[in-house]
Amino acid sequence: MKIIPYLPAVFFLFACWLLWGGCKEEKQEPLLLSGNNRWILDSMKVYYYWNDRIPQRPEDEDNSTVFFKSLLYSEDRFSFIINPGDNRTEYSSFAWYGFEYALLEKMNRHGELVGVITLVVPGGAADRMGLKRGDFFTAVNGAVISTSNAEDINRMMRLGSGLQLSMSVLAGDVLQPGTQVSLNYIRFSEQPVYITTIFNAGGRKVGYIFYNQFNGNYDMEILSVLASMRQEKMDDLILDLRYNPGGDVSTAAKLAGALSNATADQPFVIYQANRNGGRRVSSFQQTMHENTYQPQSFNDLLEYRLNLNRVFVLTTSSTASAAELLINNLRPYIQVIQIGGKTIGKDMASFAIADLRNPKQTDIVLHPLVFRLYNAASQGDYSQGLSPDYVTDEFSVLPLLPFGDSRDPLIKKALEVAGGLASITANPGNPGIALKPVSSSAYSKGVGRAPLPMETKKFSYRTP
Repeated sequence: MKIIPYLPAVFFLFACWLLWGGCKEEKQEPLLLSGNNRWILDSMKVYYYWNDRIPQRPEDEDNSTVFFKSLLYSEDRFSFIINPGDNRTEYSSFAWYGFEYALLEKMNRHGELVGVITLVVPGGAADRMGLKRGDFFTAVNGAVISTSNAEDINRMMRLGSGLQLSMSVLAGDVLQPGTQVSLNYIRFSEQPVYITTIFNAGGRKVGYIFYNQFNGNYDMEILSVLASMRQEKMDDLILDLRYNPGGDVSTAAKLAGALSNATADQPFVIYQANRNGGRRVSSFQQTMHENTYQPQSFNDLLEYRLNLNRVFVLTTSSTASAAELLINNLRPYIQVIQIGGKTIGKDMASFAIADLRNPKQTDIVLHPLVFRLYNAASQGDYSQGLSPDYVTDEFSVLPLLPFGDSRDPLIKKALEVAGGLASITANPGNPGIALKPVSSSAYSKGVGRAPLPMETKKFSYRTP
């Protein structure tokens, strides 16, 4: 019997064994993870919006925060973890001292920067020391601000160990040395409504509200403001959200319900999760019930309605989260005219994931992005930001003017449009000094307070 014809097959099997371990699929070793990392990975595989982008075999890490971050998709800017084991010391100038700021470069002096106060929280440390929006400073803790030390300056602002600001006064187009202002941390509580006023634009009554946080504890305050404006019979409303970092989705639903003619059972938001969570449509009434803040009934909103045909919203790169949600999710129900700059682009929500094992084994809480958000017309996907209808730069006029001042570039543009006097161009401005923005305490520059998480209730997920 000849056996030669079988030699090629034998040779093939031998080669296969050499190259691929006998052509058998190798079983991977079990993934060994230390501490809480296994629980973190398992939770992320169920809930994380981009769970299909999680590394198949992530490297183990001694620090759970580092491990969590290693799981995040490259386009994820907003997922975070609260780990009691982390010794966090950096926050923001807003959290420590109650002010926001921007760093501007002198256009005729390359590398030289000047700071400008953009917002002062009533009752915070900066307010108590007399600082106000539009104030300039040229040094922090003795360090003169420049492009070479800008990050060091920003870090000083985040540390909370005390500040000394070297203030400057604008005389014509020249900054003159001013006083030294010392700031130390004091506890304060921000009231979201800073100022309200009424303008006249071409014979139309235009209400104005500067609103800086969607905080459910103060829902009745913003609604009371709307009630006062209802009595004044407003023709238009300017809602100033230029630095609003977001907050409660339920508050956004209430404000949207009061500003539009939507009904209780109409969709306010569509939550799109991964394939484990699917898609959920939440009506105005259902979204209001995601928190326990009053009012809880949609019908209670009717007495606050202004019966408007349009609303003007002022935005910058600091406008984020629930503030963006309000803009996008109002649009199916009322004309929204956006003025200012492009928003930050946080079009996703999360919910807190805590350890529910018995016994509980960790106090770590995960806040991964789990939903992409859409409005009733299925419009969303604004991760690059919501673009304004009228591009307007608030720094085109310096010093910055107080909120509620009709000469402020954003407010001025809104009043021009409301009065039928505007074309779709930016305000040319009349700057008193040649400066251009370099960075700010807005989160979009990686410096200041982060957008507030839009957190909603958990709903049923399919376990893989």
